Amino acid sequence: MSSYSERTRRTGRLLIVGAACTLAGFAAGALAVDSKPMIVTPIEDAQFKPLDPARPDGPQLAVLRGDPATGPSDMLLKLQKGPGRLHLHTADYHLVLLKGTMKHWAEGEKEADAKTLGPGSYWFQPGGQAHGDSCFSEECLMFVSWAGKRDARLAAGRGE
Repeated sequence: MSSYSERTRRTGRLLIVGAACTLAGFAAGALAVDSKPMIVTPIEDAQFKPLDPARPDGPQLAVLRGDPATGPSDMLLKLQKGPGRLHLHTADYHLVLLKGTMKHWAEGEKEADAKTLGPGSYWFQPGGQAHGDSCFSEECLMFVSWAGKRDARLAAGRGE
């Protein structure tokens, strides 16, 4: 029979070996699962296109990842100075304001009562909820990450 201290040392070594194997397996699994290509887009290389080709001076977007028509996707979005109207989207999205000054408000709230947001401001917008966005600078630039397809429709009959 081995002594208590020998058993303790053997158990300690087994735990260390087991932990090392677990970490190695986790790292190998993480490498195997995360085989997506890295994406790096300098701002100068972002290809902005009109959101609506019939309005070439309207909102512009540059797709960074994914396909906005089917989602999910990430994009840069530029808006010119102007008021917003209540609208909604099918999918949830996360947004970070990179440049400019904006307001974002929910249906039932007033634009005048919404907080003024500057660069670095963030919001999460659940899909299916009417909201408005206004740009108060000459241009607003945002990073938007969509959980599904990117779409928009006016919130008709909801106090636009």
